[in-house]
Formats: sequence, structure tokens, C-alpha cells
Amino acid sequence: MVAKAPQPAARTKPAADRGPLLRLAGVLIAAAAVIFAVGLGLGLAFVGTHGGGAIQSWDNQVQAWSLHHRGGLVGAAKIVAFLGDAPKLAVVTVIISAIWWLASRSTLSLLPIAAYLGGEFQVFAIRQIIHRHRPPTANYPAPGAIPGIHETSFSYPSGHSVAVTAILITIAATAAYSRHQWWPLIPGVIASMYIADTRLVLGVHWFSDVTFGLILGTAWGLTVAWAGQRLTWNHLTAWIPQVRPLHGNTPKSL
Repeated sequence: MVAKAPQPAARTKPAADRGPLLRLAGVLIAAAAVIFAVGLGLGLAFVGTHGGGAIQSWDNQVQAWSLHHRGGLVGAAKIVAFLGDAPKLAVVTVIISAIWWLASRSTLSLLPIAAYLGGEFQVFAIRQIIHRHRPPTANYPAPGAIPGIHETSFSYPSGHSVAVTAILITIAATAAYSRHQWWPLIPGVIASMYIADTRLVLGVHWFSDVTFGLILGTAWGLTVAWAGQRLTWNHLTAWIPQVRPLHGNTPKSL
């Protein structure tokens, strides 16, 4: 009997170029740092470390007007508040990305998740420094508060305004990039402004919370959409170890 030829040892495939993904990640981290600095700077300059800053009198006027004119907007605002809460928004975001993936098999489907994570990080990081309290109407049964509303976390910036805006602007800007037209940004901006307004309708945020939150969310959303145009599956798979035989075919026995 003729002995079988020894099987060639497997070897690790030469590492693919990981540089593009590292550079893209570096740009995102740098952009997140700049957005954080802007958000923190706006907070320190206008809101105050514990509220009561230069913009407080304007916030008081806008809140009084919003509560007086909210009328029949409360019901829809409650739905937005429920879906936009961080844990529930995470589920919604994953569903959006999953549907996008099934429809396109594109790396762009990952962008809503990136927008959500970056937006929530901005809110968390800034609130470690800016300890602004919510309006009194954010916690029922305070006068003017809506039954069922109990929001007691720090107020600046608005998590709904930052995170939801980041997701909406990411999707809108990605559509704008794909079509080479700017108009898809319009519904994204309108929807983001509506989300921000619902927080005033419910009396759970100050005007500056949602306004500055819109700025931060928009900046992060545009950044993620820009990065998404430069991300490919090859960038991601370069980080997956691959093993292949030394030779293309398995040797036959003699």
C-alpha cells in the first residue's frame, strides 16, 4: 500500500490592509470629540453647570408659551417620548438597520446604529459635567405636568433631540449622497424639529436643551453619513482572520 502524501499545513492568509478602517475610525473619533467640545461649550456658556445660565430667561418664556399652546399635541408627543427613550430607541434602530440590510446588503445599513451610539454617547458624556435640572413640569404631579410623565434625569442636552436627530439626519444625508441631491435632507430636518418640539409640548425639557441638541445631533448625523460613503465590506472583513491551505487544491493520494 502506498502511503498518502502528507497534507500541507494551513497557513494564515496575509493580513489585509486595515489602514482605511483605522483612518475612518480616527476621523469619527475626532469628530465626536469636536462635537462634544461644542456641546459642552454651549452648555457652559449659555446653560450653566447647574442651569440658570444666560439663556434661562428665554427658556422660561418659551416653556410658558409651549405649555399654553400644546393643546391636542400631547398624545403624539407621548408616543414619541416612549419610542425615543434610549433603550426602546436602540431596538427601533436595530430594526431599521436590519430592514436596510435585508433590502440592500450594504454597509450603509450599519449607519443608523453608529448614529444612535454616537448620539447617546454625546448625551451621556455632556451630562457628566452639565447637571441641569429638568423643568418642574417634567415630573407629575407637579403643577402643569402631564399625568404619566416622570422624567428626572439631567436635562441638557435633550437625548431625544441628539440621538433621534442623529439617526434621522444620517438616513436623510445618506439618501442625499446616493441621489446627488440635497432635498432628502428637508424631511430629515423637519422630522428632527418635530421630535424636538414634542419635548417642549410635554414640558420635560428647556428650549435650549432641544435647540442645542438639534445642533449636536445634526452634526453627528452628517458625520456618520459622510463616513458611510467611504466604508466598504472589505474594510470590515480585513479584521477577520482567514485561514487557507498552502496550495489551492488538496493533494490526491497516490
